[in-house]
Amino acid sequence: MIWKSTFREIKESLGRFLAILAIVALGVGFFAGLKVTQPAMLKTAQRYFDKTALYDYRLISTVGFSEDEVETIKKQKDVKAAEGAVTFDIVCESGGKERVLKMHSITEDVNRLVLVDGELPENAGECVVDSNLYGASMIGKTIKLSDGNDEDDLEHFSNREYKITGIVQSPLYSQFERGSTSLGNGRVSGFVYLLPEGFADDYYTEVYVKFACDFPLYSEEYDAYIEQKQDAWEALTEDLAAERYQTVRSEAETKLADGKKQLAEKKEETKSQLDDAKKQLEDAKSQIEDGEKQLADAKKKLEYAPDELEKKEAELAEAEKAIQEKETQLDQAEVALGIGYAQGVGQIQKALNGISEGLFSENGDQGNGAAGSFSSGDALADAGSQIADAKAQIADGRAQIAEAQKQIESGKSAIAKAKKQLEESKTQIAEKEAELSDAKTQYEDGKKEYEDGLSTYNEEIKKAEKKISDGEKTLKELKDPDTYVLGRDTNVGYVCFESDSGIVDGVADVFPIFFFLVAALVCVTTMNRMVEEQRTQIGVLKALGYSEHTIMAKYMFYSGSAALTGCVAGFALGTFLFPKVIWYAYGMLYKMDSLVYVFDWKLAVISVIVSLLCSIGTTFVSVRRELTEVAAELMRPKTPKAGKRVFLEYIPFVWKRLKFLQKVSMRNIFRYKKRFFMMVAGISGCSALLVTGFGVRDSVTGIVTQQYTQIQTYDIGVTYSSSVTLEQKSELESKEQDGVEKSVFVAEKSMDLVGSEKTKSVSLIIADPDSDMTPFVNLHTEKGVPITFPKKGEAVISAKVADELGIKTGDTVTLQDSDMKTISVTVSGLCENFVYNYVYLSADTYEEQMKTEPEYKNAFVCVSEGTDAHLLGTSLMAMSDVAAVNISQDDMERFSSMMGSMDLIVVVIILCAAGLAFIVLYNLTNINITERVCEIATIEVLGFYENETAAYVFRENTILTFLGALAGLVLGVFLHRFVMSQIVVDMVAFDVHVKPVSFVYSVVLTLVFTWFVDRLMRKKIDAISMTESLKSVD
Repeated sequence: MIWKSTFREIKESLGRFLAILAIVALGVGFFAGLKVTQPAMLKTAQRYFDKTALYDYRLISTVGFSEDEVETIKKQKDVKAAEGAVTFDIVCESGGKERVLKMHSITEDVNRLVLVDGELPENAGECVVDSNLYGASMIGKTIKLSDGNDEDDLEHFSNREYKITGIVQSPLYSQFERGSTSLGNGRVSGFVYLLPEGFADDYYTEVYVKFACDFPLYSEEYDAYIEQKQDAWEALTEDLAAERYQTVRSEAETKLADGKKQLAEKKEETKSQLDDAKKQLEDAKSQIEDGEKQLADAKKKLEYAPDELEKKEAELAEAEKAIQEKETQLDQAEVALGIGYAQGVGQIQKALNGISEGLFSENGDQGNGAAGSFSSGDALADAGSQIADAKAQIADGRAQIAEAQKQIESGKSAIAKAKKQLEESKTQIAEKEAELSDAKTQYEDGKKEYEDGLSTYNEEIKKAEKKISDGEKTLKELKDPDTYVLGRDTNVGYVCFESDSGIVDGVADVFPIFFFLVAALVCVTTMNRMVEEQRTQIGVLKALGYSEHTIMAKYMFYSGSAALTGCVAGFALGTFLFPKVIWYAYGMLYKMDSLVYVFDWKLAVISVIVSLLCSIGTTFVSVRRELTEVAAELMRPKTPKAGKRVFLEYIPFVWKRLKFLQKVSMRNIFRYKKRFFMMVAGISGCSALLVTGFGVRDSVTGIVTQQYTQIQTYDIGVTYSSSVTLEQKSELESKEQDGVEKSVFVAEKSMDLVGSEKTKSVSLIIADPDSDMTPFVNLHTEKGVPITFPKKGEAVISAKVADELGIKTGDTVTLQDSDMKTISVTVSGLCENFVYNYVYLSADTYEEQMKTEPEYKNAFVCVSEGTDAHLLGTSLMAMSDVAAVNISQDDMERFSSMMGSMDLIVVVIILCAAGLAFIVLYNLTNINITERVCEIATIEVLGFYENETAAYVFRENTILTFLGALAGLVLGVFLHRFVMSQIVVDMVAFDVHVKPVSFVYSVVLTLVFTWFVDRLMRKKIDAISMTESLKSVD
C-alpha cells in the first residue's frame, strides 16, 4: 500500500516530480558535460595526432640534410620514424588568383596526410592542396608557379605547373593559421603537398622525428620526456650540420674552381671565334672598298666614254670632209698641172704627207687629216719631170686617200663596237652595283651579328663573372650553420588547442559547482515544501502503524527516483550534447576528426552521489524533523505563527504612502522569511550565473584589441639575423617613403624570471638608449597610471607574471638566462599586459650585470596612415640580414580567433544559466502558489477578478525576483572574479571586468524569465477552486 501511495503521489504531483528531475538533470548535465568536454577534446586530438603521426621533433639546419644524415637520425635511440622533407614558400597562380602557398614534400611515416577528396599524387607533376583553401571542384585543375617569382626560387621545383589530384588535411595545420612569409603580402594562404620528385633539390630542408613513446597528449610526462632529449638532439643536429657544412663548402669550392676554369676556357674559345669573325668582317670590308673604288673608276670612265665617242665620230666626219676636199683639190691640181706644176706637185705631196700622218695612227683611231693648201713653190725647173712627179704623187695621194678611207671605215666599226661595249659595261656596272649592295647588306648583317654576339658574350661573361663573384662572396660569408630542434610546442595549432581546451577546463572547474549548488538549493526547497504539505498524511501513516523507516522510505524514494532519473538523463545528455556543441565551436578553428565520446565512470558516480545527497539527504532531514512529533500532532495543521510587524512599518514615511494591496504584498514578502530567503537565494544564484557568463565574455573578447592598440602600439616587428649595423639602421630609416613613420631598435631575449616557489619564462625587452620607447610601447598600470621606462637597476614587469610569482613593486627579482648568468633588479612598476610575459630593462642595467652589450636584433616599426602593413612588411623583408617580419595585425587576428571560440562557450553557459533560472523560478513560483492556495481562494471569494488575483500573487514574485536579481549582481561580481582566476591560459592575461550593460542584460533576462513563468502559472491560479481550497484545512 505504501508503494502504491508513493506512485499515486508521483502521478498526482507530476509537475513537482518533473521539476526536481529537470533541476537535477540540468545541474548534472551542465556539471558532467563541461567536465567531460576537455577530456573528450584531448582524446579526439590524441586520436587525430596518433593517426597522422604528428612529429615530436622538427630538425632544421640552414645547410639542409642529406639522405645519409636522415638515415643516421633513424638509427638513434627511441626513434620510431624519421623522414626528411622539403619546404618552400612560392607565389602560385590558381583560379585566376595569385597566392603565396607553402609547398611541402609528402612524408609517409610522419605527418601523414588525411585525404578529404580525390587521390594522392602519383608523379612529379601532381599535387594535393589545402582543404581550407580549395574545394573538390579544383580537382583536375592546375596550380602554376608565378613567373613573378625569383629564378632562384623557381629552381627548387622540377615543374612549373602541378595538376591537383586531391584535397587534404595536414596535422601540421590543425588550426586555420597558415603562417607568415617574406613573399607577396606577407601571409601564407594555404599549403600544397608534392611528391619528393616534384622538387629539384637533392637535399632536405628539415627532418621530422617521431619517437616510440605513448604519453597522453599535453601531459607533464610527455613534456618531461621531450625535454630530457633536447640537449642530446641539439648536439646531434649540430654535429650533422657541421659535417654537411664542410661537405657543402668543399663542393662549393670545387664547383667555384671548375666554374672559373670553364669561364676562362669559354672566354678564350669565344674570343678566338669573335676575332676570326672580326677578321672576316675586316676582309669583307676591304673587298667592298676595293669594289667600290673599281666601280667608281668604271663609272667615271663610263661617264666620259659617250663624249669621247662623239668626239671621235666628229673627228671622223671632219676627216672624211677633209679627204673629200683633198680629192677635189687633187682633181683641180690635175687640171692646173700645167700651171705651177712643180709648185702644185710639192704642195700636193706635202698635203698627202699630212693626211697620211693624220689618218694612220698607232692605235687605229681615226685622226684628222691635215689639209694643207697647195701653195705655189719654186718654179719647176723641169716641167715634164715635175708633172711626172706630180702625177706620181697624185696617184700616191689617191692611194693614201683610199687607205685613209679604209681606216675611217675601220674607225667607224671600232666606234660601233665601242658603243656596244659601252652598253655592256653599263649592264655589268649595274650588276656589280647590285652585287656590291648585296655584299654591303651581308657585311652589315655580319657586323650586326658580330656586335650582337660580342654584346651577348660580354653580358654572359659579366653574368658568369658576377655569379662567380657572388659565389666567392657567399663562400666567404658562409657562416657556421644554424640548427634548430623544435618540438610540438612551436606548432601554432598544437599550442592553441591546448590553450583552448584549458579554457574549457577552467570554466568547468567552477561554473558547474555553483550551478549544482543552485540546483541543490531548489531541490531542498521543493522537498521541504512537499514534506510540510504531506504533514497530515505522515501523521496518518504513523497512526496506522507504519514504521518511521517505511514512511521515510516513501519520501526518499519520491525525491531519490526523481533525482536519479534526472541524474541519468542529465549525465547522458550533458556528456553528449555539451562536448558536441563546444566542439562545433572549435570546429570553426580546427580541422580534426569527429569528437570522441568519453564516458567517465568516476564522474558518473560523483554525479549520482551528489544528486542523491541533494534530494534524499534533504528529504531525510525534513521528514526526520516531522517524525519526531506524535501522530496526533502531525494530523493537525501547524499553529500559525504570531503576526509581526514588518520592518517597513517602522518607517512611517514609506509605509503610509503604500496602498492596501501593496501593504499586503510587503507583509507576505517579509512575513514568510524562509520563502523569502529561498526565493532570493535561488534567483540571485541564477542572476549571478548570468552575470558571470556575460562577464567572462567581457573579460576575454577585448584583450587582443587592447594589447595591440593600447599597449603595443607599433605595427610591425622586424627581426635581424645578427646585431644591426649603422648601415642597416639607416636602411630602415630610409624606408620612410615606403610607409615607415618611425622605428626603434630593441634587444629581445628569452630569460627566466625566478620566483620564490616557481620560475616563469619571460621575454626581456631592452630599448636602444638613444631612442624613445613611448610611441611603440605604452607602459601603464592596470588602473591606467603611466609607468616610466625603467632606469638603471630597475625593471618593469608584466602584472600577470608578477601576480603568479607573488612579485610586488619594490621587490628585488632575479632574471636568469640559459647560460645561468643572472640579472638582479628592483621592480619599479607592474605594467598591464595581456599577451605574453614581458620584462622591460634599460641597456645600462643589462650591460653592467651581463658584462656585455645587448644585441639589438629587433626593430619596432610604426607605419604611416594609409600604408598597407603587409606590403611594407614584404619590402622590409627584402632588406639585408632581415630574418623575419611580424605584422601585429596578424597576431591580433590569430589571438582573436583563439579567444573567439569562447563566444559560443559563453553562449552555452548563458543559455544553461537561463534554463536554470527558468526552472528555479518555475519551481519556487509553483511552491509559492501551492502553499497559498487557501489565501488565493480567499481573495477570489472576496471578489477579486482573475487579473487582480494574478497581479496580487505575481506582484510578490516580481519583487522577490528583482531583489534576487540585484543580490545576484553582487554575487555575480565575486563569482566572476573567482571563475576568471580559475581560467588559466599560459602567456595570456584577461581583463577581468564586467561591463555595465552585462548587469542590465542579467537583470532584464531574469525579469523576462519571471514574466514568462508568470504567464505559465496563470492557468494554475485560474484553476484553483474556491470551495475546495477553503475546505482543504478541515
